[in-house]
Amino acid sequence: MAAVAPSSGVAYNSNVDFEANFTAPGGQSVQALVKGPVGLASGAPCPGSQCYVMRAIHAGETPDAYFPAAVAAALAAQAHKLVIPQGTYNFRGPSVSADSSNANTCNEGHYWNCTPHWTIGSYPSAPMTTPTGVLDLDIDLSGSVLNFAAPTTGIWILNAARVRLENFTIDWPNLRIASLGTIVPDPKNPGHQALVLDDAYTAADPLTGGYVQIQAVDVWDDSTDPAGAPGRFDLSAGNAHEVYFTFGGSQPTFIGRTGAGQTFSCESCNFSNGAGSSSCSMFAGCANFDLFATGTRVVVRHYTYNGFALLMNWSDDIDLENVKILTSPGMGIAVNEAGGFRGFRFANSSISRGSGRLISTASDAINITQFAGDIIIDSNEVAFQGDDGINVSPSAQAIASASSGVIGVTGACTPNSRDAVVAGDTLAFFDGSSNFLGTAGTSAATGSTCGNPGVLSVSLDCAGSSACAAVVGALSPADSFVDVTQQPVARYAVRNNHFHENRGHGTVAGAPFGEVTGNTYFRNSMGAIDFTGLGNFGADNLLVSGNVTN
Repeated sequence: MAAVAPSSGVAYNSNVDFEANFTAPGGQSVQALVKGPVGLASGAPCPGSQCYVMRAIHAGETPDAYFPAAVAAALAAQAHKLVIPQGTYNFRGPSVSADSSNANTCNEGHYWNCTPHWTIGSYPSAPMTTPTGVLDLDIDLSGSVLNFAAPTTGIWILNAARVRLENFTIDWPNLRIASLGTIVPDPKNPGHQALVLDDAYTAADPLTGGYVQIQAVDVWDDSTDPAGAPGRFDLSAGNAHEVYFTFGGSQPTFIGRTGAGQTFSCESCNFSNGAGSSSCSMFAGCANFDLFATGTRVVVRHYTYNGFALLMNWSDDIDLENVKILTSPGMGIAVNEAGGFRGFRFANSSISRGSGRLISTASDAINITQFAGDIIIDSNEVAFQGDDGINVSPSAQAIASASSGVIGVTGACTPNSRDAVVAGDTLAFFDGSSNFLGTAGTSAATGSTCGNPGVLSVSLDCAGSSACAAVVGALSPADSFVDVTQQPVARYAVRNNHFHENRGHGTVAGAPFGEVTGNTYFRNSMGAIDFTGLGNFGADNLLVSGNVTN
């Protein structure tokens, strides 16, 4: 994509910054650059004027209060490094309602109402285009363990710049992310299938007092290899051989113990499209167990997108070093909603299940979308999670209307004006099957996605190109676009990582100017590397070299 630059144009400081340089197949010299905290000097004494050492946590003080207080104290001292004493910190998190159908409370069905356990930064109080919250801070947790409780985000970093977190472990030790079970004939709905949970995993949900949710079901391999205990996703566990109860439709009903054991019947499920129909999907709201044959061993995920171990929004240059993520009720790391912002690094770390656990994160280990670029993923282990190991791809936006060279755009109302299209941006268009159609410039963008009616009117400019004019003239609400100027997810290096035994791809490379080199891939159910993308550029000008796949 000609509109995507091979360099961010940001100055490099070898003392605190990280960079990855390579030559793209098109001959361009590509630089991915992640800035470190400005003002942090190597070898500065700690404690000292640059380094603030937080006091020990008081008896009866919760980590929920202690960790924000530590950041505030370091910023008040104008320090660029914060050291938190080593310890095991058990966060309480938000109170979770047992009524998952209540749209107004924090509950398992409405996780977006739940506040994160620890927030670093602050929601912007006014429209902004550069971070104004926490700036230039290295947070060293000294090998601490952060135990989270509620099925919501662990750490939320927002409106921050040049922030590094290092030396800690994230876990939800008391939240059951997954269970094992077997498919049996449904005693309540003859001719269909039911699910029986193994007795080692109770049907009761200790968090709510009700029964566990069933959000996703996949084929499981009960490996007899001691090194692989207690098993792993079966190699058939791809998207075509998976069932989701996440989006719409009805939950299976727990009918108690039958002759087969703790049984969930799908009598309550939507069979409108017919048993096993390929049109019966999570989006159609007609999920059921009929995809699986009697006797199939399955893993049941009770969460899929309920929260992230780490979530980053509207931030520049976030660096994670020596971090262990054992699980999360959603993605491990999500980097998104960052129009025009850049810089993310995850290095010398791991996202992998703990001892005796079935899976690590419930969905993607690392998901990077709607982000301007400069990404370094280097020397990590990524394993046993419920979706792709790393997904680097911009998300396409819907076209609400199209007429005479003007498109209407709706979307989220955010505090960053550059999350939306502005005059001068280049847009790439895709049809309903995600086939690339072409590009066009924008000469004007009026209105806003905020308020009522919440529509941004974008005038397209083809600069005299007949091919562009033909694409623009044929656009319809069935098509979509990506803002190439603001959300390319460009300039990324995925180097020297070990992706193994994931349900999904090891790596999804769906953006331009990327390098995927020196990685090892083993037993990822949907293959090592996906280049096709979906609703985005796909693997454009991508260097792939020296990877080992099995």
